Amino acid sequence: MRQKVIWLLCMAVLLLALSGIVVSRAQNKTDIIFGGMDGAYIHSDSYSVIDPNATPTPEVVEDDWPDIDITQAQYRMVNDDTENLLPSSFEPVCGIIDGTKFMMFDVDALPYLNAMLHAAEDAGFTPYVSAAYRTYSYQTQMFNAKTSSIAWEMYGITDYMDPRYQEAAERAKSITMYPGSSEHQLGLAVDIWDRQRNQNPGYDNMDQEFFAWLDAHCAEYGFIKRYPTRKLLLTGWDEPWHYRYIGIEAAKYIMDKGICYEEFYKHYMPDFKY
Repeated sequence: MRQKVIWLLCMAVLLLALSGIVVSRAQNKTDIIFGGMDGAYIHSDSYSVIDPNATPTPEVVEDDWPDIDITQAQYRMVNDDTENLLPSSFEPVCGIIDGTKFMMFDVDALPYLNAMLHAAEDAGFTPYVSAAYRTYSYQTQMFNAKTSSIAWEMYGITDYMDPRYQEAAERAKSITMYPGSSEHQLGLAVDIWDRQRNQNPGYDNMDQEFFAWLDAHCAEYGFIKRYPTRKLLLTGWDEPWHYRYIGIEAAKYIMDKGICYEEFYKHYMPDFKY
């Protein structure tokens, strides 16, 4: 009798564990926005952004930092912290990126981006700019659309005055950048894929030789991989296809040391909080 009771208890624990796994799997969905003006949301439980090109972070020597003025426009920190939000009035002077119909980039940094893209082509790749400059209003449209989608999917509501709609907005902030918090509004950020990418969403389904080339050469043109997978806890985002222009000197330091921009920025702005 005692053995039977023990067996029943073990089975109950096992069933609870299996139930937990099933529920976890059902909730383990990732929402990602791909593209620029024609961005589309993807809801998937098979999406992966693991960066196979990630390398260990080398030791940073204290007296090794570049002598730069962090207050210059190209170094501006943009995130969802109130102090780092861009105002709706912020509009950089932009020009059309080579090989695109309407993708825009900061006019001063544009020659460096074009040179990097052409160099990638010369190396045998087919770079595709999926997103570049976005206006504050367009980022707002994207964010509101995502919030409405979540509110309807989770609660079946469309009334933005409903408290649950605000809950949806909070969740949306972890999926789509809140207006004013996106580097794309700076005009100094670009999402780059390979045109021949696998149509399956996911960084590990893209051309890894292409991204390895970008990571090895982007600093030569003043760019860094802005949101590397292994720095997610510091940056808050996992977008290994997102590159940011900050200038050659700073970019080379960051890419050589394997640090993220937050770590670099904090050296010059000690009060900055991750």
